[in-house]
Amino acid sequence: MAMTPTRVLGPAIAALVVVLLTGCTPGPAPAPVGSSTSDGSEHDVSHRGPEPTAMSYENGVETWDLTVPPSVEAFGIDTDVPENTAALVGAYASTGPGGRPVRLLLPGGEEVQVQATQVIFDALDSKEERTDDSGAVTLPEGRLFHLQVDALTVEGADAGVDGYRDVLRQLDLPSTSVRELQDKVAAADSVDPVDASQPVGANASVPKTNGLDFGVSSSFRPNDEPLLFALRLNGAWDPVPIP
Repeated sequence: MAMTPTRVLGPAIAALVVVLLTGCTPGPAPAPVGSSTSDGSEHDVSHRGPEPTAMSYENGVETWDLTVPPSVEAFGIDTDVPENTAALVGAYASTGPGGRPVRLLLPGGEEVQVQATQVIFDALDSKEERTDDSGAVTLPEGRLFHLQVDALTVEGADAGVDGYRDVLRQLDLPSTSVRELQDKVAAADSVDPVDASQPVGANASVPKTNGLDFGVSSSFRPNDEPLLFALRLNGAWDPVPIP
């Protein structure tokens, strides 16, 4: 993944989810779904699975209501998959190069809108709690729902910083981490060439509400020329019982 993970997914959980998703058994090619905008144009979105009950279109904007309890029905996750499938996935990918407007409604009353290329939900069933050598829980028991929204990649430090700042403003978050991102941009030329291909950036999170951890991150690779900034929104819910 191109982005620096936010704190909403612990490093162990995030790494496990990546491994599991990359090991999923592929299904049939997803069918395109068209969404009409207020100006009459359409955004084609590719999705395989049932219609999500938590998604609607408001003035042509794909809107996800994350105030509802997490479920496969809410997020349109296909459960008709082989038994050995590691994680259940509901993915909504833009078929055009410019992405489409996506708005997320959060339990705390915040909302955020970005020009997104993909929205991915996954459900991971953990039948028993897992801990590390120190006894800390790395994977709780239950069904774990996660969300990843990838915004359109932008070119140049100004565009990257402005995009990140705008999301912080929408979420009513302090701009402290904007300075962190700017400092890393300023130091890009001095990064050791061995490490310059690794993404660096900044992240911030909203207060956890109704079991949802939610955050935003922006990252770039110091050796890119020009610099390309990837903006990502991440969510992770407290575990729910496995049906």
